[in-house]
Amino acid sequence: MAGRILIIDPVPTNRMVLKAKLALAHYDVSLADSVQQARKLASTHVFEAVLASSALVNHSVDCILEWVRGLRGNSGSATTFIFMKDRPNSTSARDVLDQCLSAGADDVLNRPFSEDVLLARIRNLMRSHALNRELNLPRGHHNVQYETKTTKALPPINIAIAHVNSDTPSHQADRLLGCLEEAFQRSPRTQSIKTIPLTVLTQPDSAPSEPDVVLLVAGRRDAERALSITSQLRSRARTQDLRVVLIAENLAHFQIARAFDLGAHDVVPLNIQTSDLVARLRNQGEIHHVIRSKKHSVRESLLQAITDPLTGLYNRRYAASRLVELQRDCLATGKHFAILAFDVDHFKNVNDRYGHAIGDAVLTKLADTLRQNLRDGDLICRTGGEEFLVALPHTDLARATTTANRLRKAVGALDITVKNHATPLRVTVSIGLSLQDGKMPIPEMLDQADRALYQAKARGRNVVAMAAAA
Repeated sequence: MAGRILIIDPVPTNRMVLKAKLALAHYDVSLADSVQQARKLASTHVFEAVLASSALVNHSVDCILEWVRGLRGNSGSATTFIFMKDRPNSTSARDVLDQCLSAGADDVLNRPFSEDVLLARIRNLMRSHALNRELNLPRGHHNVQYETKTTKALPPINIAIAHVNSDTPSHQADRLLGCLEEAFQRSPRTQSIKTIPLTVLTQPDSAPSEPDVVLLVAGRRDAERALSITSQLRSRARTQDLRVVLIAENLAHFQIARAFDLGAHDVVPLNIQTSDLVARLRNQGEIHHVIRSKKHSVRESLLQAITDPLTGLYNRRYAASRLVELQRDCLATGKHFAILAFDVDHFKNVNDRYGHAIGDAVLTKLADTLRQNLRDGDLICRTGGEEFLVALPHTDLARATTTANRLRKAVGALDITVKNHATPLRVTVSIGLSLQDGKMPIPEMLDQADRALYQAKARGRNVVAMAAAA
């Protein structure tokens, strides 16, 4: 089965026709004629998608928007919600679009719709939700959006308009985009909307300020090129996070379906009502903000898992995995690498005499000194307390020894200011050096470097002791 879908529609004919179409696409379909019945089914089944009639939006007994909003805001449902509306050009139908998107719906489709377009849109939105789950988003991006809207203002949305064929923009497109700019200027939230050359989006290097949403405007003859550009934007690392909205004149149903399958986040006709386009663009901008924020949080969490919070250096966990990479490289290239085990001499006395704040200052100064005196490809870690580890790839014994002594002298030359003390504090480090050919297991490499460090301590500290590879 491709997935389980729930259809909610008070009209029996609509339910049965839609069920037949989805069943042919191998979906497991359940039917409900009311929100109350849908709630019961959802309590016992997990649905990948819900298709609901917009006739239920203003139902006085049990409004479906309250149910959607509750699922998004409380349980964090990952279900794809698509509303289906009749009479798309009526005033009440235009209000429904904004209401549905604000409540957490993923899209609102106008009846009658093509079977190919519907199936492509379902696939498109399911992929989007799968990405959200991989990012550990609270299930469904609108869950985050709804909470964010009620707690703090979202940042401005940056929208870029790009004509697929800038030589012959249609009068209809110019009129619509003029109305769009005017509508955003009246918006209570500051928006940035500007027209840019298509080459700015397709160039290899990043622009100074990437937009959040790209509105690709295609004329009657530009559909295939617009689809190709959509595919490019969604596949390239630089632009794959942009929200791409394709607005085109007289797209065929199979072209709309292809656009969704190629990754377009929305596809709208050129004769769309301005208010509808504004609502859709604002919705895409908010989705972009939420996903970008979540990606940043995930990156920060991953970084925190492998870094030392005091010094900002990598920690022991990261060192273990990086040493495995260095070992593989060493065995593949035949080039040795060196491990340096550092220990701050008499560090306990520093903490006892000056306090832990000064001890922390010593460690951060030492970390900064190591960064300033090593190559970008060298590994620098704080492995615990006053202990540090440095790994030097593609290094022979002479170069490793020279580097170790240079680092030792740089640390010894540090002046650390201590409040209420006339003279600055100075510390020294002892270093154990182990040159590796990659044949020794990682734990034994570290033990060897530690034994060399103990030798340096035994020789009076502030020296470099070397142990050859076994």
